[in-house]
Amino acid sequence: QLLGNQDHIRAELEKLKQTYDSQQQKLEDRVIVMGKELQEAKAAIGDTQCKLVEQSAVLLTSQSQLQEVEAENSQLQLRLKQLNEEYRSRLAQYIKDVADYMDSKSSNMAGPSKAPTDHAHMKRFVDSMLKDIRASYKSREEQLAGAARGYKKRMKNLVKKHENLLIAYRLQREQIRSLGSSATDCGPAELHFSITDPELLTNTTRELNRLREDKARLEMQLHELQKVVAGLLAFCGGGTGGQQLDEEGWAEVRKQLREFTRTTQEDLEQERSQLLTRAVMAEEQVSELQEYIDKHLAR
Repeated sequence: QLLGNQDHIRAELEKLKQTYDSQQQKLEDRVIVMGKELQEAKAAIGDTQCKLVEQSAVLLTSQSQLQEVEAENSQLQLRLKQLNEEYRSRLAQYIKDVADYMDSKSSNMAGPSKAPTDHAHMKRFVDSMLKDIRASYKSREEQLAGAARGYKKRMKNLVKKHENLLIAYRLQREQIRSLGSSATDCGPAELHFSITDPELLTNTTRELNRLREDKARLEMQLHELQKVVAGLLAFCGGGTGGQQLDEEGWAEVRKQLREFTRTTQEDLEQERSQLLTRAVMAEEQVSELQEYIDKHLAR
């Protein structure tokens, strides 16, 4: 039967060959189309990267210009304050000179019959007016200084609340990692939500941000090592035994990491609380000294 069906077998093989050739031609056409699409995508990505580089350069230039403008603005504000002080002093001196001149003219014109109680009436009026002006300026300056101190205090309270939220967020991420598997998404690192404004950063906050950067880098390295070790364990152990060994090994690693993180974090939290206490005491002393200077040493 096999020898008798050779013609049928040859026909079937020819059909299979033709089908294979047609499928191969379709795949080659598809590969060519995908290659063209890939080249277009690469070109689009290159254009996008060029645009991003240009925008980054423009952004850096704008940031540098903004810093220069802010520095120039602060200098101009300081110069304006100095000019205002000079203008106020010169204006006060001009008014005093005018008052003295008017009083001297009035006394010369009145003669000896003029009553002595009316002498220097303009000078008293000008002195009273200048006293009221100085009092109003001093009240306004004290009001602005109080508003600035209140604003700084509110910003410090907000920074403290933000730090407490970051600590709670970190503890929540650690709890999720301890309960779930290594593949569980715990959200971005707390470094992603750290404050970057230089005006709000203290030495303690800068040190904490540096520690958060180190922690984020170590977490990324640990994640990469977990992938490598998981692949090696799966390759060497094989089957259920390798998977069980992988889970047991990672459970031990997670336990050690949690212990290390807990002890390190306790030390850091204790050091941070001590530094915050010292900073608050120093700020209170500075505030008391500034208040003493404003009240008793201004003149």
